Amino acid sequence: MTSTAEAEDTDHHANTDQCVSGSRANRTWVQPLADVIRMSNGAQDSRLRTPLTCHNATAAPVLYLPLETAPMHARSTRYIRTFARENGFKLGNDRRNRTVQPLSEQRDRKPPMIALGLSLLLKQTGLPGAARTLSKPHTLSPESEPIPMGDLIRMAAYATPRSKRVVVLPNRILINTLQDTQPICAHACKLQHGGQSTILSHFDSPYFRAVGYSSKNQYVVHICLAGGPREHSSLWTRIPTLTNTDFNFQLFPGQKPKDDFGLFYITFYLDLAAAPLPWWLQDGISPASGESEDTHESGVIQDQPEEHRKAS
Repeated sequence: MTSTAEAEDTDHHANTDQCVSGSRANRTWVQPLADVIRMSNGAQDSRLRTPLTCHNATAAPVLYLPLETAPMHARSTRYIRTFARENGFKLGNDRRNRTVQPLSEQRDRKPPMIALGLSLLLKQTGLPGAARTLSKPHTLSPESEPIPMGDLIRMAAYATPRSKRVVVLPNRILINTLQDTQPICAHACKLQHGGQSTILSHFDSPYFRAVGYSSKNQYVVHICLAGGPREHSSLWTRIPTLTNTDFNFQLFPGQKPKDDFGLFYITFYLDLAAAPLPWWLQDGISPASGESEDTHESGVIQDQPEEHRKAS
């Protein structure tokens, strides 16, 4: 599933580090991010990805790049080097023997703590049943269609003014992982496009940014860790979050190398097949009235008023 949704009245100079406040008029992090991504060369998005690892050494945290990264993706490497220099990281070569298993399963076969915290966060914000486990295998199922990262961020930015918004306190696992207790603002809506519906959500706090979507019986969530324009990139979470699991870097090329935009993120695939099913997977549930295909008009998931909830 892809989308051509374009947000209107954009401000290309918006601060990508802007945090959510209590006002709905304020732009969340996905909106200025979408502005910048729109100016990139989308044709190159799918092939400019790099797996990374972070080790929190005594002197400075170290980013480990695969040995083949520099010759294959010179532009990505230049971005990562600039990011490391500007944000106090050292660089090293990852000499581990990698398998074809998903990144989050390569170490000790246990899901990283941030994945457990994310699952509890989805439960806090309305996903029914117990906290969901990671899909096995931990990848997008063959019957599900991926939404490219650039499209997903643009869709979330478009849907933000039309979304349900709640504020929750982070659960204990997220507090321990992020080393932060500040509230998390959650946005969610149902978006109709291409004859199908998907549930979009994104989360925003000073040290936690994530965007996700439903695809068949899975929920795909990207936790965004760092990024920004090449000369003004920054870390969006705390160092311990980077050391919990491997993560990806994706480059959004600009018209010139100095205009490149980068994004560091972790992807998790959550299994929704266990009962109780989310309402959009239950038999007999028909689309809400007023929805139409290809209009990208989004509907609010729930009609309850905004509330401030306690951590579970």
